[in-house]
Amino acid sequence: MKLFKNILTIVALIALIVCDLLLWINAYVDGKYLIEPFQNSQIDETYYMRIESLSIAMFVNLGIIIVLFIIMIYRKLREKSNNEQ
Repeated sequence: MKLFKNILTIVALIALIVCDLLLWINAYVDGKYLIEPFQNSQIDETYYMRIESLSIAMFVNLGIIIVLFIIMIYRKLREKSNNEQ
């Protein structure tokens, strides 16, 4: 891979991480100001359980993307070194 593609991919991954973090924080803030004022503990508990499970799934997905990116770069570097020999 060319250096430009690597840099562009890293910038895209950083943007994805920032968007994921903003979505996660926004969900908790929404719960704080939209769900908690009703003072219904069942709704609060259910809401925060859903947010936790979705955030775990989101961060696992993000981790898989990062691992696949690292594997892709490693393979390209290995192929490049094999071609030079």
